[in-house]
Amino acid sequence: MRQAMGSWTAISCSCCQMDSIQTLAVIQLRPNIKPEAKQWLMALLEAPATIGGPHILVHPGEDNEGHILLLSATECLLLQATEHLGYAKMDCHGFMRTFCYSSRTNFLHSDKRELFLSLSEQQFLLKYVVENLKVQAETYIPGYPDCILYPGQHVVHLLQKLKIVVKFYPLHDKPRLDSLKTRWYAQLNLAPQPIDAICSYFGESVAFYFDFLGYFTVSLMSMMLLSYFCAFFQDSLDKYVVFALFNILWSTITMEFWKRHSCVQAYFWGTLQWKSYLKPCRVQFRGTLTKNAITGKWELYYPPWKRVLRVLFVTLPIVCLFLGLTVDGMLIFLYWEKWAQDQYHKSNQFFATIMLYLPSVIHTFFMEILNALYKKTAAALTEWENHKHESTFQNYLTVKVLLFRFLNCFGLLFYITFYLQDVHLLKKRLSSLLIVSQTINQVNEFLLPYLQQKLKVGFKSQVGTNPFIDEVVSDGDLPSFSGLFDDYMELFVQFGYVSLFSCVYPFTAALLILNNITEIRTDAFKLCQVFQKPFPEAADSIGIWQVAFEMLGYFSVITNCFLISISPEVQAFCEEYEVGPESFLLYMLGAEVSTMNSKRF
Repeated sequence: MRQAMGSWTAISCSCCQMDSIQTLAVIQLRPNIKPEAKQWLMALLEAPATIGGPHILVHPGEDNEGHILLLSATECLLLQATEHLGYAKMDCHGFMRTFCYSSRTNFLHSDKRELFLSLSEQQFLLKYVVENLKVQAETYIPGYPDCILYPGQHVVHLLQKLKIVVKFYPLHDKPRLDSLKTRWYAQLNLAPQPIDAICSYFGESVAFYFDFLGYFTVSLMSMMLLSYFCAFFQDSLDKYVVFALFNILWSTITMEFWKRHSCVQAYFWGTLQWKSYLKPCRVQFRGTLTKNAITGKWELYYPPWKRVLRVLFVTLPIVCLFLGLTVDGMLIFLYWEKWAQDQYHKSNQFFATIMLYLPSVIHTFFMEILNALYKKTAAALTEWENHKHESTFQNYLTVKVLLFRFLNCFGLLFYITFYLQDVHLLKKRLSSLLIVSQTINQVNEFLLPYLQQKLKVGFKSQVGTNPFIDEVVSDGDLPSFSGLFDDYMELFVQFGYVSLFSCVYPFTAALLILNNITEIRTDAFKLCQVFQKPFPEAADSIGIWQVAFEMLGYFSVITNCFLISISPEVQAFCEEYEVGPESFLLYMLGAEVSTMNSKRF
């Protein structure tokens, strides 16, 4: 365990008595902060519970003139926060029950902090307490008389807005981190991921992502085996029907089993019925300071009608502009594709063969560039819309990016499927997307972070006189972790490729398995070594992404049935037995919807 340098404030209470405690988090202040402001903040954090304070353990780093504060918490504080957020813990009889502080002796290991609460839970609970530190009476920040605080305002949030608090981040525990890296990605083996250890160190949100990534990868193996089996049935009607039907069942059953699996995980992690808490408004939120007529507290206010006008007259036109660029890219690809086909038929030379695949490769690069450019634009627009809470900000951003990514990644494939009805072109386009996009992804996911890590090690600053403080500052100098949004979006696109169109290119599953095996290790490497450790977040599922993946399952019913009806083998079958393709399509739709509904029940 890492210990803070110097002596902590002496703590003695009814449930705990500690001489030294592990440092959980750090508040980094501006370098030229006034000493009286630092002392005032320390006093607020250390204020005892008897006068309404959080009773957080604070150490001023190397000395009182420094610009970092080392934070930790007593068992009393953490246990009370555990009860307030509704965490479930195992009782002495082996059952998971919502924790109650007054009857803590009925819970297993409640008197042993390190066994009862994981590192991620301790850091999450400390963050919750710090974020909810509020001003009790109107005052000003010592040394900054112009900065007035009103009752009910969140102290740390306001100090971040004023740039007095520069960073607030959790610390790594190097022995635990080294042990986790060895079990997770440092060794080349196919052993299952240590999901419980990931949860204990990084929190439930990160653990659910890696758990779903591994679960999705394993579920693709059944489809990969079927693709090898179907390879023996060239030009067979049964091959298309079996594979398309399997796609429908696979996409439905996979998400249903995942839903059950995630509930089991949330149960044993104690978050199945946890109480989400209202976080302070975003640091970037701008508004007029007004008194709430209901609560009587001072808070920032921004008129909703202004946000609506920004969405309608700025955000919406820009989003439509990018959607138009996507459509233009599709039309240009189709023009180049026709030109390449003509050149190939006129001259069957090596150069013509290369030109045959060039439009697909160029369009894939165009898509990736447009995806990256739109993501930054969507983030800037959502920021400019000035949403008050982080959850609202993320919801608006998710809707924008999902809408664009769906059209950009699947629009051309849908056009080829339903309008052109060209199975051969669809197969070629899907294979190009998988190969080129996965290559670009591996460069971004592994090569660039690896080089970044090497450069960081090569230019590492000189070690100071206090190794612990140097390590604390080094953790804070790492770039901030950007979250799991892009990682989930990548899985969303993969799920779409495999569930919607893989019946025309059965080796989709095999390519995705190879990519995801590498993805697990590169994402783990970045999280452990490249980025600053993110604050753990409690979660009971993968959230809104569960709905997004399930929606793709519904789309797969229509797409796979239509692909069956336009396949050359089915066309020949309909001509031989004088069955209309429309009748065959309606029959397949009815059969697959009935099968999917029976599997749900």
